[in-house]
Amino acid sequence: MENEKIVDLQGIKKSFSGVPVLKGVDLALQRGEIVALMGENGAGKSTLVNILMGVHQKDGGIIKINGQEFTEYNINTARKNGIAIIPQELALVPAVTVAENIFLSNRLKGKMGALSLKQMCIKAREIIDELGFDLDPSARVDSLPISYRQLVSIVKVIAEEANVIIMDEPTSSLSSEEIKRLQSIIFKLKQRGVAVIYISHLLDEVFEVADTIIVLRDGYFIDSKPKSQTSQREVISLMVGEELLHTQQALRSEIESQTGQENGEAIFSVENLHLSPERQPISFQLHEGEVLGITGLVGSGKTETLRAITGVDKYKGFTVQLDGKEQKFSNMREALAHGICVVPEDRKLQGLVLVRSVRENISMCRTYRSKITKYGVIKRKDEQKDVKRMLEELAIKVAGLEQQVRYLSGGNQQKCVIAKELLAAPRILMLDEPTRGIDVGAKTTIYNLIRKLKKNGLSVILFTSDVSEIPIVCDRVLVLANSEIVGEIEGKEVTVPSILHFAAGGKK
Repeated sequence: MENEKIVDLQGIKKSFSGVPVLKGVDLALQRGEIVALMGENGAGKSTLVNILMGVHQKDGGIIKINGQEFTEYNINTARKNGIAIIPQELALVPAVTVAENIFLSNRLKGKMGALSLKQMCIKAREIIDELGFDLDPSARVDSLPISYRQLVSIVKVIAEEANVIIMDEPTSSLSSEEIKRLQSIIFKLKQRGVAVIYISHLLDEVFEVADTIIVLRDGYFIDSKPKSQTSQREVISLMVGEELLHTQQALRSEIESQTGQENGEAIFSVENLHLSPERQPISFQLHEGEVLGITGLVGSGKTETLRAITGVDKYKGFTVQLDGKEQKFSNMREALAHGICVVPEDRKLQGLVLVRSVRENISMCRTYRSKITKYGVIKRKDEQKDVKRMLEELAIKVAGLEQQVRYLSGGNQQKCVIAKELLAAPRILMLDEPTRGIDVGAKTTIYNLIRKLKKNGLSVILFTSDVSEIPIVCDRVLVLANSEIVGEIEGKEVTVPSILHFAAGGKK
């Protein structure tokens, strides 16, 4: 059974508006095989998966499922052949129960033909218990935190008894314990003969679960390798090329070479911010031309600190100074007016207007802070010139300025959010999880940009839970735990082990 090919895609081609996205891609999947589909944002992963799901129609190539070739292939064809997906953007109905969501596409009937919620709850409880999840089948989905909604999506697909399950960034909202539980479920599915396509930017996860790793780049099939015959470094090299790897190493070397140099003057400071009455207040300074990292584990107070100092959440008794003058921001608009620009954690909900164009999104903050209007009318030529410059500087791939931003890859969307803030001419740039859910190449572009901004004298605060990126870009880092600063590290001492030492409760 393990050598039986269940999915066989050959030479798949797809274009949108005349722009080639897939350029002859192959994907083979055997029963009981776990294939990791790797590639940068924009490499073609989502398009390939959508073709397999029948959402998009191929322009060329061959689709074979269980040995049968299909000339007409759509969503119903995929579903009838047992192909299902756990999408990155959760497709649930918030106002109904967990059980109803699980059996949404496979309703259970009672004796009189009516929908049996009781029967659904009993059956859902059996599946949930088998998987080891802590879920109440009768709870409404909108009452659950994001991580639990992710679990509902997983149970829903397993209840459909799919032969092929596509998992698109399945651990993005899960805790470390829930990730381990998910991995054990994947191995159980493998034993049952279910094939899994696993899409993730997290290499540690990929090497934990995958049997085979397939790499796409710029719409091309690059390579397929058994996990045992490759390494994380080789996979990254296949995804982005050796040049980007050398760039990251060079960035860290540059920071270490500057150790001992005096910082510029303190231009921004926070004093006596009490996030919790039982904890020590948070106080820190940001110097001109400095990249300051603020990090911590879940619940450390990292995001709360950002929301407090920009006026989103209200805390009393603390002070903020900008250029030596005390300021009090009632909201982010006031912070923006003083040159403090924020790239939010959730680009889709907080950073972009998805149904608007690339041009409108990138120029959004600029129209508020700077003079590209005349008599209240936007100077279109100036606007287009500035947007084109940002597209070039941040290597943002778009079909045109008027393309709706929702059609961009995650990495290009994130770069649009950053471009929007940079066009507002910030004094201080605050980045909240700027590389979450994007590929290695897009991350490196952002790292390069941060160091370039530093050289130009801009001060940056990087709020991140990804400790591996802090040594690449930060001059100094504050480690938070339980809503207080537990460690401060700078220069050559900024390493992943030193950060984790403090985050895990280590002493100074």
